[in-house]
Amino acid sequence: MNENPIHLIEVPIGGKDGYVWNRLHEEREEICEALSKNPKTGRELLQSRLRKLDDALDRLMSRTSNTSH
Repeated sequence: MNENPIHLIEVPIGGKDGYVWNRLHEEREEICEALSKNPKTGRELLQSRLRKLDDALDRLMSRTSNTSH
């Protein structure tokens, strides 16, 4: 999992990036909730999806921070 905190100043608020960030983050929360409710069922698949979401969020954040400077 991503151990780097997301600073709110870096979160894209509007436009396409904001929509994508919100959707990815929403899906991430759903997966974390599923893992906490039933930690044994489909754990490996959910953890794999969680890593992919974290990677996508990292790429989005780096793209957003590169264009804002």
